[in-house]
Amino acid sequence: MKEYLTPMGPTPLHVNPIFEIGPLEPRFSEWLVFEGISVDESGRQHFLDASVAYKRAVLNAIGYLSRFGYSKEQAYLLLSCCPCEGRISGIVDSPNAVATLAIPTAIFDQDIRPKNNKVPVGPRLVRNPNIPQCTYDGNLPTTKNPCAME
Repeated sequence: MKEYLTPMGPTPLHVNPIFEIGPLEPRFSEWLVFEGISVDESGRQHFLDASVAYKRAVLNAIGYLSRFGYSKEQAYLLLSCCPCEGRISGIVDSPNAVATLAIPTAIFDQDIRPKNNKVPVGPRLVRNPNIPQCTYDGNLPTTKNPCAME
């Protein structure tokens, strides 16, 4: 890292890492796509904020997958490691930004596609009171860039 990258912050550890992916790329043909717009959980509109739109797309996917027996924590972990594709899908529809998250359906051992007049039910959820639960109140912490000009 020292040879190829210039530090981007106050210490040599503040770099933008690079990595090489494996030689085989997974190819999927069917995807389930979730959309989010730049309106937060309270209904407040964030003018063309793609970060809010993407967060809404991810939360929509988590909510949907939780209907198949996954806990919300399991769905979050699944999305963090599966070959999903996130995209900024629209920045021109002022005042809303649109983001999408596509999840390949082939990674599941059950059909997660929506069905007419059928609420999905899955067998996977295992409740264990000894596992810490995550909570989310809708507020994301913000960090300040120490290199930014005031």
